[in-house]
Amino acid sequence: MLTPEQLLWLEHCVVIFFMTFAHEDAAILAAAFSTVEDSLPKWMAYVSVYLGIVTGDILIYGLGHFAQKNRWLRSKIIGPKVERIKLWLETHLVRVLILCRITPGLLFPTFVACGWFRIPFYRFATVSIFAGAVYSSIVLTLVILFGDLVLTSLGYWAWGALALIIILFALRNSFKPRWSKTTEKAMGDLPPSFLSVFKKYMPDMKHKFHGMPSLADLTKKVSSAEHIPNAILYIPVGLYYIFLGIRYRSLTLPSAANPRIETGGFMGESKAGVMEMVGKEQRQWVSEFVSIKRNGVPGEEDLKNAMFLMKEKNLEFPVVAKPDIGWNGYGVRLVEDENHLLQYLSGFPHEEKIVLQRPVTCDGEAGIFYVRIPGEPAGRIYSITLRYFPFVKGDGKSTLKELIQNDERTKLRSGYYLGGKPEHVGFGKDDLDQIPAEGEIIRLSFIGSLRVGGLYRNASHLITPELTRRFDAISQSMPDFYFGRFDVRFESTDQLRKGEGFKIIEINGAGAEAIQAWDPDVKLFSLYGEFFKAYKLLFKIGDLNRARGFKPMSIRGFLGAIRHQNRLIAQYPPAG
Repeated sequence: MLTPEQLLWLEHCVVIFFMTFAHEDAAILAAAFSTVEDSLPKWMAYVSVYLGIVTGDILIYGLGHFAQKNRWLRSKIIGPKVERIKLWLETHLVRVLILCRITPGLLFPTFVACGWFRIPFYRFATVSIFAGAVYSSIVLTLVILFGDLVLTSLGYWAWGALALIIILFALRNSFKPRWSKTTEKAMGDLPPSFLSVFKKYMPDMKHKFHGMPSLADLTKKVSSAEHIPNAILYIPVGLYYIFLGIRYRSLTLPSAANPRIETGGFMGESKAGVMEMVGKEQRQWVSEFVSIKRNGVPGEEDLKNAMFLMKEKNLEFPVVAKPDIGWNGYGVRLVEDENHLLQYLSGFPHEEKIVLQRPVTCDGEAGIFYVRIPGEPAGRIYSITLRYFPFVKGDGKSTLKELIQNDERTKLRSGYYLGGKPEHVGFGKDDLDQIPAEGEIIRLSFIGSLRVGGLYRNASHLITPELTRRFDAISQSMPDFYFGRFDVRFESTDQLRKGEGFKIIEINGAGAEAIQAWDPDVKLFSLYGEFFKAYKLLFKIGDLNRARGFKPMSIRGFLGAIRHQNRLIAQYPPAG
């Protein structure tokens, strides 16, 4: 027969055991409090915490195992983090299982991955039992000693202070990135740096951008607008959008500008779907690509499917891997072989599509903004913007890291190159410590978007009748396409003016920004003027198409597409 005191101890042990499922640190605090305040035998506190931790680990492993057979469970717990961990588990199982115990945000996806990828249970359990014993013993001992030592001088304030520390620590972890460069480095498997892949497969620029105008006439490298946070900069643009929405009696009218495309191409549209709209007779101008949908299966199966589709299109490595629903270069990377493609696939959201495209080995890149008024026989090129990839120029003395930190433009985006952004593959230490030769150009990113430091120059002087006819023919081969931007790679501006020597790598619809406004020589008020003119045209085209019988999307559907894209962007593998 148990005494009242023993029954109280038993109740404490049960509570502590189940509390570990919710929060291990809170359970350890409760166990320490019970030991110091209620005389719970230390061995009972240790056993309760330890059994709870190990049982929780096994249950999480079981979730991953049963997700193989349960579609609903699979959709809820199998995501990019789980897939990405597989590459670490195969070579660093013990280190990963120990490290995830002390790394915020990693324990659940790691243990789910062990079950999902059928890591032998005896191996998982052995490491879990050992790591749980060490972790619980060390932490619980420290907390008990802390409580015992300061209770006499601080009384219950000691436990309040300890609880506050744990709460603040938990809150801090809830606001910090759950997946960082530091985490990946500790796990032992990072994507290859952009520079190492680029040097193998792409042409060496050395001292200039081939086929692009010189930047010698550039009066300044950074526009005034680039110093303003986007959340503030775009307030006038948002207000003007609302004004136009009220004027035209529809906030979703842009979705009717290109009525055959989801949201009119404003946000959330399929990039592959838009490029597939180009007619067969004009398809020669589009860089070859295939698209693959992740099907809720391990990455190896998707890799086999991807390799089969690539073979059908005669695509060989390297390939450009990018999200089908994308924006601003997020998730776009040059992939050099099957292993790195598997790594990319494994970090990609399930049930979403990936585009694999043949890289165009030209330095020249431009955004060609096209507009056609419904009812008119021909369209026009609204603007051309040249895009220079982020770069620094060597002086023969400074390291690459120093060049990045001292350049007026690149220092604004230095986090992308120095490894400080989990959404971007930065350079390795060896890359950053190299000293480029005097005058040597070092390209800092595969993507050239403004977000990562790309430099835009207004080049509307390149518009010619030949180029206009070429893009009018391409656009009119696409059903009901009236407003958008063609992102192209080209051999030279002379070829481009003739409407030759280029490949389309992406087509943007109603969400295409008037990027010529980001030329550093453009003043802030002129930038807003360019944005406003483009939106005015967009609403006008949407209104004319509405008069032709095309209905704008519902606000719910429109906002849903935008939210879906924003959610996906946060889940994409790092760009290059």
